[in-house]
Amino acid sequence: MKKLAIIGCGGINSWVIKHLFDIIETFDKKDLMFIKLFDKDEIEEKNLLRQNQNFEIEDLTLQKAEVLAKRYKFDFNNTFISEDNIDLLQHFDHIIVGVDNNKTRRMLYKYAIDNNKYLLDLKAQGTQMAFVILDTEKDIKYYDEKYFSNLEVMERKGSCQLQTDVDNDHIENANKIIAHFGIYGIYLKKLRGEEPTTKEWRFVY
Repeated sequence: MKKLAIIGCGGINSWVIKHLFDIIETFDKKDLMFIKLFDKDEIEEKNLLRQNQNFEIEDLTLQKAEVLAKRYKFDFNNTFISEDNIDLLQHFDHIIVGVDNNKTRRMLYKYAIDNNKYLLDLKAQGTQMAFVILDTEKDIKYYDEKYFSNLEVMERKGSCQLQTDVDNDHIENANKIIAHFGIYGIYLKKLRGEEPTTKEWRFVY
């Protein structure tokens, strides 16, 4: 049985969780997967704008991980993964990341490299989307130089939606696109034991 940790349950991973449920049902993987969701965020009104995230109005003020876990019958922990509790991930084989800050992202990259774990990182903002399949043969210096060298970016908290788009009710859907592609185009290949053609990819539409 493969054990998968989902880190973050917001703009990208709220849809990742739905697609995971769908492929488990469609491809008969139910007895081969244990999935646990990690997040401490509560559902806010802005998360419901044009169904930006996979929540309903009755979910308002509830915790994201718990709502999605109960809907799709997965396990959950209402907590943020940090340096203090990262050992919660020690029993998991795979990690899918959908977080809104690079400090957490770097911490998870380093943990996965140090512990030889499969990590798929899905990213989106506005019309930009990207994925990284962590290469555990590389060290953290490679990723530091490529993604984590800008101190201003490291301090910034991101979002799948640009604030101007939210203010103008101009919701973009890169988060939904990368979630669907990440599960059907990448993670399903992992479950089938197939190798992707690239481990790092970025697109702007």
